[in-house]
Amino acid sequence: MQIRIILVGPEYQQNIGYCCRVMKNFSFSDLYIVKPDCKIGQEAVMYAKHAADVLKNAKITQNLDQAIKGCSVVVGTTAIQNISRDLTRDSITPEELAKKFKGNKAKIALLMGREGTGLTKEELQNCDIIVRIEGNQDYPTLNISHALAIILYELAKDKSKFSVKFMDEGEKKLLIKYFNSFVDGNKQGLRSPDTIKLAFKRVLGRGIRSQIEARALLQMLKKIK
Repeated sequence: MQIRIILVGPEYQQNIGYCCRVMKNFSFSDLYIVKPDCKIGQEAVMYAKHAADVLKNAKITQNLDQAIKGCSVVVGTTAIQNISRDLTRDSITPEELAKKFKGNKAKIALLMGREGTGLTKEELQNCDIIVRIEGNQDYPTLNISHALAIILYELAKDKSKFSVKFMDEGEKKLLIKYFNSFVDGNKQGLRSPDTIKLAFKRVLGRGIRSQIEARALLQMLKKIK
């Protein structure tokens, strides 16, 4: 699998450096930083230690769309437990995430939110999968570098050489487009069309569909359309 780590609006140089260090610990190097809320200077380099090269090669973007471009699957992170029927925060564990991607060649964007507020609801809605680390219910929020270490550890455990050809970004967008078009054409009697659309997007993300499966679904949705 190919993992792109995306730090969204990081607030402290120290955490940026620590995240670089964690990435190198587990042999990941593709780092994007979206609109940082701090300068990235010598302090970040100091805390990156021997992972200064990861920091040096990091790409800075002004919006999330630029950072996730080219990725097939977008994975968000949250410390908040899913409440009732809020699909926005319907999450899986890092271990479950690793199992879903085992042997897969998908390009995955892993979003780590702001230290103070995490990812926004809108940012989470743009994710295919949400990951949450189970912790103390009285204090569940981890430092972003600690959370990143746990997730990358689980992903790095996959040493399988077996590979599945994953649907590409264009095929996923077409699937969502055709499904959403079908929902829009049958809104009458539906309680929450937007929730249905989000549910389908999450089903795609959780199912990690292969290219063969994606094309079979596309054929069916085109026929319906």
